[in-house]
Parts: sequence; C-alpha cells; structure tokens
Amino acid sequence: MAKITKMGVATLAAAAALTLAPAIASADATDDYPIPNKILHTPCTAEQILAATRDTNPVYYERYMIDYNNKSPEVHRAVQDRIHWFFAMDYAGRRQYSEDTATNAFYEQLSWNWPNWAKIFFNNKGVVAASTKVCMNYPPDDMSVWVW
Repeated sequence: MAKITKMGVATLAAAAALTLAPAIASADATDDYPIPNKILHTPCTAEQILAATRDTNPVYYERYMIDYNNKSPEVHRAVQDRIHWFFAMDYAGRRQYSEDTATNAFYEQLSWNWPNWAKIFFNNKGVVAASTKVCMNYPPDDMSVWVW
C-alpha cells in the first residue's frame, strides 16, 4: 500500500509540474487575431462600423465613446486618421497590419496615447460580427457618429 501511495504522490507531483511549467510563448496573427476576420474583409468604412455598433450594441458603443471623449482633440484626430487609413487598405494590407500588431508591441504608436483606440473595431468578435452584418445599411461618410 505504501508503494501505491508513493507512486500516486509522485505521479501527481509530475502532473502538477507539467501543468504549472511555463509554456513557450509565441505571437502569431491569425484571421481572427488580433483583428477579427470580418473586419479584415469588410467593405464598410469606420463610420459605418461605428453607426452599426451604435445600433446593434449600444452599451459597447457608449463605453467606447465615453473613453474616446476623455481624450484630447489631438488623439481624436489621430484615431480618426489611423482608422480611416486602416479601412482604406485592401485585405492584404489589413492582414499585414494585423500580423504586425500581433508580433510587434511597438508597431502601433497610437496605442501609447490610448491603448483602446481601436477596441470597437478590432477586439470584440461578437460586436464586430453584429456590426459587419448590417454596416452596409449606414452612410459611409457620416462623421456625426464620432460625436456622442
């Protein structure tokens, strides 16, 4: 019986060591990380995405806009310029941007001014799925969605 107990303890100790051992880290962009695939492929503009999110996920839009409005006018302009630049790219450009942001923490300089600057566009697959489904129903250049 003592042998079984010692073997059981040894087995548990080995399993715990393997479970608690640090895994090898790797950064790798996929079609859904860090930017959801639906955003990589959407023909919608930033304003269409914002309008669609406002109507499909109003709480998420409200939280983003509260955070946005707590930033300076310079950051507002930078966010709008950067997201317009992103949506002006084709799939390959967006995919490369996604890869660059996944593998280089220093790639997106705007994140140093506001880490969540693109959260409404990039970080929530459920919100993105709902907004990209209906975004074409909104005007492409309605800048009023940035005012809340």
